[in-house]
Amino acid sequence: MTIASESPPVSSHHLQQQELVAFLYDRFRTGRHITLFVSTLAALLAYVELSIQGRELWVLLWFAMLCLVMLLRALHLRRFLQIRNHGYFRYQQWHDQFMIGVVATGLLLGCGAALVMSYITINLQIILHSLLLTMSAGAIAYLSTSLRVYIVYMVTTMLPVTIWLFLQERSATYLLSLLYLFFMGAGFISVKRMHQLVNDALYYRYDNETLIDDLQRLLQSVSQTNKALEKISTSDELTGVSSYRAFRVHLEDIWREYRDSKLPISLIKLNIDYFYEFNAHYGQEVSDLQLQQVARILNDQLTDPSQMVVRLHGAEFALLLPGTSCNDARQIALDIRKALAELEIEHVKSGCSTHLTMSIGVGSQAATARSFSRELLVRVDTALRLAKERGRDRLEVLEA
Repeated sequence: MTIASESPPVSSHHLQQQELVAFLYDRFRTGRHITLFVSTLAALLAYVELSIQGRELWVLLWFAMLCLVMLLRALHLRRFLQIRNHGYFRYQQWHDQFMIGVVATGLLLGCGAALVMSYITINLQIILHSLLLTMSAGAIAYLSTSLRVYIVYMVTTMLPVTIWLFLQERSATYLLSLLYLFFMGAGFISVKRMHQLVNDALYYRYDNETLIDDLQRLLQSVSQTNKALEKISTSDELTGVSSYRAFRVHLEDIWREYRDSKLPISLIKLNIDYFYEFNAHYGQEVSDLQLQQVARILNDQLTDPSQMVVRLHGAEFALLLPGTSCNDARQIALDIRKALAELEIEHVKSGCSTHLTMSIGVGSQAATARSFSRELLVRVDTALRLAKERGRDRLEVLEA
């Protein structure tokens, strides 16, 4: 049986139980060899004695049944090891199936020993008692991760012989049966303590790992949210260009960077002419498309990462050009006007043209220790106002 790779979210408790079940199956790979070795030794000794009585077929039948059970458990182990998704599997199902194999093995060992006790000598009985006690003690190391599995194994292996000893009604067998009961009690206490220690260790391991994973997911979610919020606050939602807030921050950063460099910082401000009338006549959807078109035209002029296109508000945009001379900025502004004119966007409500136009103001200034960015802003605002006052659809330049 294979488990599909798709799986539900795994809790820390589920991870703990998976680890315990995986431990059982992993230890069974060694435990089965020990069980077969001890069982083979016991079968050979019993075969020798029972062959004298003509009952050797009992031993052969018992040993064949044990080998069959161990073969089936080995095949089941192989299926477990073929699970494709080791991060998730139905641990309870695999635990119960492992329990069935333990019950079958324990009953064969315990009942087989109890049935043969009446037909063998005292010396062989002592050897069988020793082997049973040894296997039960050794199982502590292999089954300690599941208290239920160990109890089932111990009861099915030792209880049949304990009952047989008690039914013999002799003082020696009474004493030996009490020894078996004492051993079962001691084994239970030992495995219970070991089981608790293992569970506590896995609890802290997986609970901490799950907590760390949760914190990492939370931090990642917060980081992604912050990035999204930052993008929203620094970008214009409609056109995708930078917002006024991002523009002011970037302008101040550029101003500090260029201070005393004697390099010019140029700024272009553009306002679409009679855009209120355009919006009222053609509708919001068409107006939004034209704003996006203008933003694309401005973006096409960018040649350096330090340059920035900004939507200031409404139909007003800006183009920040650090390290660009006033003449070069003027040429960029002319290219923008030309690109918009080539689109021939109809504007029947315009007071200066039959097509969509823009008024442009250009300014340039060198950043110095005694100058401020607001001086450049005032200069470009003035140039844009002059372009509007002088009839719109024109370009005005003011250089420091």
